Amino acid sequence: LEVRIITPYTFTYYENDIKENDLVLVVTQSGLSTNAIEALKIIKKKECKAICLTGNKNSDVKDVADVVIEYGVGEELVGYVTKGVSSLALFLDLFAIAYSGKTEYLDELKKAADLNEEMIDRATNFIQRHYKNFTSMSWVYSCGAGANYGTALESALKMGETIHIPSCCYEIEEYIHGPNLQLTPQYNVIFFDGNDGASRRVEQVYKATRKVSNRAYLISNNPQLSSDDHVLSLSDTVSSELCPLVYLPFVQLLSFIVSNDLHSIYQHPLLKEFKAIAAAKTENFVNYDGDD
Repeated sequence: LEVRIITPYTFTYYENDIKENDLVLVVTQSGLSTNAIEALKIIKKKECKAICLTGNKNSDVKDVADVVIEYGVGEELVGYVTKGVSSLALFLDLFAIAYSGKTEYLDELKKAADLNEEMIDRATNFIQRHYKNFTSMSWVYSCGAGANYGTALESALKMGETIHIPSCCYEIEEYIHGPNLQLTPQYNVIFFDGNDGASRRVEQVYKATRKVSNRAYLISNNPQLSSDDHVLSLSDTVSSELCPLVYLPFVQLLSFIVSNDLHSIYQHPLLKEFKAIAAAKTENFVNYDGDD
């Protein structure tokens, strides 16, 4: 079946033509995001069932949605919300297996969960090996394709909101059609390889980038690249569709370690005025990083 990912804002104002038999899920971890609540209201106006997938079934969305489903993340006491995106990916994978009845995919999914744990250890060591480069980043590109375009999006978002540097996401081939032309040896570029038919092209683009900058890195499981110190690989591979679940800890740990060591997570005081005018959360939201 075709699956579309639409941001709540775009859905609310531009792309909400719900057809018969469409399943529409509004996802908000906190259950307090104003854009998600507005999307739920649009669904109800169209006389469709407003279903919300959230990390807190007792949050504000319960007053708007017809059905509230809690996906099992539990409470996160830091603003990084790293558990949220990983557990959401796992939940949606299990959701697909349950509805399709294809339980043969469970073993592959379990392997992905195990490799997620392995990535935590290997990513921590990898980040420490390149600590000088990672803690001196002024801007960063994250590049991926297929399922790992989502990984690259999360990478760009997480580093931008925590390390507080310009952080962009590009599809692998799109990256070399313009964005690469501003490359210098100071640029940081992270590539996510899906271990599929596109891997050879991903490796080519990574190696080409290394000719310009020694701050390029590849997250991959190609054993032929194991001698490259800038390649982070694991002991086994999973299907490309499950790579995001395996790769996410690298994104999360890099964002955490660098922003924590540089104390960059704290926001400029004037952001309070910004949020007073254009809030992204309801008044019940609590920021555990200490910023209002």
